[in-house]
Amino acid sequence: MNDAPKPLASEIVRLSNELTLLEQRLQSEAAPDFVVLNQFRQSVDNVRLAAWTVAELAHAQQTKNEANKLLAFLSAERLRRLDDLVQNLCGDIDRQAVTFKNYGIRSLLSSVSALHERLAQCARQEQAATRTTPVPNHARP
Repeated sequence: MNDAPKPLASEIVRLSNELTLLEQRLQSEAAPDFVVLNQFRQSVDNVRLAAWTVAELAHAQQTKNEANKLLAFLSAERLRRLDDLVQNLCGDIDRQAVTFKNYGIRSLLSSVSALHERLAQCARQEQAATRTTPVPNHARP
């Protein structure tokens, strides 16, 4: 028996294929035990975040001095993920799966309020910049 570890790339391909099959089964079969499913979801999320981090580090090494591009990319990914989480959380609130009694909800409310203030400030700055930006002559009627 060969106990040597497989190269990481081939292990990723194998697991990706297995996850595709598992996704199909999850969509077509009865849901498994709730605890098992939540543990699996947490593991998948941890692996996804680790893979994303490794990909970003590799991207940063390739772009080297292009820090602004990297920061823009990271911010875009954070926005995408936050948008997904917010949509899911809104659904949970609508179904009353999340209420003000849930642990962490007060902290979340504080964080969301701070985010809202910063987004509003960013929007005001963008509007002010748009109003003060002169219209090029070729764009005027």
